[in-house]
Amino acid sequence: MRNFFRGLFDFERSNSKLVAVLITPTLILVIGVVLYPLIYSFVVSFGDVQFSNIKDYTFVGLLQYIKAFTDPEFLNSLRVSAIFVFSTVLIKLIFGTLIAVILKENFIGRSLARAFIIIPWATPFIVVGLMWKWMLHSSVGVINFILYKVGIINAYIPFLSTRTFAMPSVILADVWQGTPFFVIIILAGLQTIPEELYEAARMDGAGGIKSFFYITLPMVKFPLFISTILGTIFAINAFDLFFVLTRGGPGNITTNATLFDWNNAFKFYHLSYSSAISYIILLIAMIITIGYVVIMRKMSKGD
Repeated sequence: MRNFFRGLFDFERSNSKLVAVLITPTLILVIGVVLYPLIYSFVVSFGDVQFSNIKDYTFVGLLQYIKAFTDPEFLNSLRVSAIFVFSTVLIKLIFGTLIAVILKENFIGRSLARAFIIIPWATPFIVVGLMWKWMLHSSVGVINFILYKVGIINAYIPFLSTRTFAMPSVILADVWQGTPFFVIIILAGLQTIPEELYEAARMDGAGGIKSFFYITLPMVKFPLFISTILGTIFAINAFDLFFVLTRGGPGNITTNATLFDWNNAFKFYHLSYSSAISYIILLIAMIITIGYVVIMRKMSKGD
């Protein structure tokens, strides 16, 4: 036994044994927490299982997937998700780039500004949702108060319960929370641009706008793609803000795919149907991500 432990901790002679011992607990945890539920839900998606009797499994093949693509409510949830993903990613990309360019410049308080910009991103989604729910409140919300005092509106607006403003309200909350993530990635890319390029551009008579489009954007192309890919995945899987702010209402105007999936799993107890929807969402995210990567590789080869 003594020789076993001596050999185990002899780093030069038994690295493989040590690696095996250190990685085994993590491997067991991954299998138990991630791999097993993933396989189980995949199998369940081809059956007809209800939460009321989870052990009663009946194989139905692709019936749940066919049901999903013929379900008007699910198709509507995909439409809501598409609007949300496109809007939030585009807005966060634009604002993230502009804010990152500003934070790259030298000005008084830049360090504090860089520190404070992280706060929204570091705030939990539930907290962000509750905060914006109160800010957008139809009676005591600070946004209604400001708009009313300035004279933009004549009466308080129930932002979260009207079809016109419900979706923009969720988008606004998500943009506020997620833009700093784009800023961090893009700012890291901006820091790698040699200052000599801007000096040469100024000597050639190029202004700030030309330098931005011909130097800054091409040089941060990779960080822009990375932030877009990750931001898209985050937006596809968005759930917390929809759940806290609107619960999918009014009607189903803000019921995105993940909230629709949650409703079927934990509200209507359709375990198999919700599992199939989860894998459809996963497949959509994979296809979009692969599309981004293909575009990025083609642009890189073009350079």
